[in-house]
Amino acid sequence: MSDLKAETAPTLYRDGAFHQDLWTTLEEGADLSDMNNVLVPFKQALELFVARTNLPQAFGVVVGAEDDVAELAPYLDKIAVIDVSFPGFGDGRSFSSARLLKERFGFNGEIRAVGNYILDQMPFLVRCGVDSFVISSPKVRAGLERGDWPEVTNYYQPTGADGDKTIARRPWLRSKQSE
Repeated sequence: MSDLKAETAPTLYRDGAFHQDLWTTLEEGADLSDMNNVLVPFKQALELFVARTNLPQAFGVVVGAEDDVAELAPYLDKIAVIDVSFPGFGDGRSFSSARLLKERFGFNGEIRAVGNYILDQMPFLVRCGVDSFVISSPKVRAGLERGDWPEVTNYYQPTGADGDKTIARRPWLRSKQSE
């Protein structure tokens, strides 16, 4: 098991409850033989797709903030889970990755937020397409255990899930057509 990351298993938070994380994140270059429910680094996943390697039945990809998710577009039907990584709570690139995967590329699998995000960002992540959260921060976990979920009633940016209703709720953003 030297290919596995040596860390305690974080908890998965989805649909308002904690769950056991059944996925294993592998190091770059790890052997995938006889494994399922594995997440591999972005570059390795692309190499496996290009080589047309037989992939595990339950296969996932870890996308770093610097990775271009457009490169995964041709292979999304082979991916069950995508972890979008947050190197720091002030780095918003993974918000964009999640939104592109869901809205532009039509990814139907699970998108999970991993890394350094804060509780206040979680509702925004859900709006961008994140389905679940790998909880590694004791502060985020404590907040969720207390039942905290920041309510956000006004959004500056509509998402594909909003349709036209977001624009209608923002009277200060009127087009010339509505005047």
